[in-house]
Amino acid sequence: MHEPPFVRDRAANERLEAWECGSCGYVTIPERREVCKRCGEYPDWNEVQLAERGTVQSYVVQQRLPDEFETPLPVAVVDIPQQGGGEPARVYGLFTETNPDDVEIGMEAEADFRTMFDIDGLPVNSFKFKRPRGDRL
Repeated sequence: MHEPPFVRDRAANERLEAWECGSCGYVTIPERREVCKRCGEYPDWNEVQLAERGTVQSYVVQQRLPDEFETPLPVAVVDIPQQGGGEPARVYGLFTETNPDDVEIGMEAEADFRTMFDIDGLPVNSFKFKRPRGDRL
């Protein structure tokens, strides 16, 4: 299994921290890039905090995955607004504690800080999404 560059992304993974392009407003998460993917500029990047809830834009339910994953597993693209306004960040994430049949486009998704896996016994934490508690069917 591919392991992410944990040390580089740790702060962003633990705080839903993103980076906003100073030229066009595009928001990238988790890492800040040299070149903006949207406008192609070498902008100044502004750190922004994201809200803890977003909206599902698209999803699939994975049926066949490596043994480390429990299936069926909903995986979604979620737009998460910035705290205080601005363009939302588009995030790809796994769902937890959510019945795959309950996931739908336009539903609200809540970020939930979890241990994703461990490297040499050290936990690597990041966010998964779940249907907000009051909205569960």
